[in-house]
Amino acid sequence: MSLGGTAQEARKGPTKLWLPVVIVVGIVVGLALSYVVPEPFGYRMFGYDFVDRFRESLILHMILSTVSIALLFSLIVIYLRVYADTGARFALGILVVMFALLIQSLFQYPLLLSLFGNYPLEFGPFLSSADLFTIAAYSVFLYLSLE
Repeated sequence: MSLGGTAQEARKGPTKLWLPVVIVVGIVVGLALSYVVPEPFGYRMFGYDFVDRFRESLILHMILSTVSIALLFSLIVIYLRVYADTGARFALGILVVMFALLIQSLFQYPLLLSLFGNYPLEFGPFLSSADLFTIAAYSVFLYLSLE
């Protein structure tokens, strides 16, 4: 073994440490972007103003959506590398699915929806729960892909 290592060691790629880094970066970027989203228009029901509650739900959804997108980007990078190294058609199939999920996530991104005044606020707790399940699934997939 040489001092510089082999070519395979030099091109080893990301380690399992990448998972928490991607999650933290997603949280920080999502929190920063949540300040860009304009205030939702007033929701008033039974004499109670729901704007504050919806704003909190929107910020949480924004952060969780950004984490999901960050995880998808990292999965795309990993499988692009796998495909480039091996030429495996399976990796190409995974890339097609990951790109489709990324496009779907971007079209449902709260910042994009806020530009058109279309807030998904009616399902606040359900959106956060769905985001958490998505993050868990992408995290497991990324962890297994890094092995």
